[in-house]
Amino acid sequence: MIVVVGTLSARLEGQQVRSDSFSVTVAGALAAAGEAVELVSKVGADDAGEALIAQLAASRIGHVALIRDAARATTRDGGAALDMDAADLQLALRYLTQFDAVLLVDPEDDVVVATVLDACNYAGARLVVTRPVGSVRAEVPVGEYRQGPPPLEVERPAGDPAATVALLVALLVPDREPSAAD
Repeated sequence: MIVVVGTLSARLEGQQVRSDSFSVTVAGALAAAGEAVELVSKVGADDAGEALIAQLAASRIGHVALIRDAARATTRDGGAALDMDAADLQLALRYLTQFDAVLLVDPEDDVVVATVLDACNYAGARLVVTRPVGSVRAEVPVGEYRQGPPPLEVERPAGDPAATVALLVALLVPDREPSAAD
């Protein structure tokens, strides 16, 4: 299983609520490639949050570790995101018992990176961190990585994300032995 950690936000398209989050775009591409995917994020306990959860389910993106925050509204139309802090991540990642890789999208806090890195160490999973080109880098404490490959950082150029999504899918999908049917 692959875990994608990032913000989840909504935009209104006519009468429908749709996600405009890069994390959902990558999670959807991973699911389309046949991978089991879980999204770790936060939404409000409101109609927009419920619509996003239905969209995730329809795209075969797991949401068992999605935190619903009754005190805040789901981010809409470019508003301030409901960021997850280290305590939120610790709670959410406890719901996921096994995973091969984690994609951490746009971390702004070194403590968040360290928390996800600890979960990767525990699970023996690969950590990939992505952020927009030119953004402030969150520290990836490579020296603290104890198992598996070291964390990898991927910068996303502005504009069409298709090439970056394809690269991330290639980096995150585990190598598999060809089956007898191949």
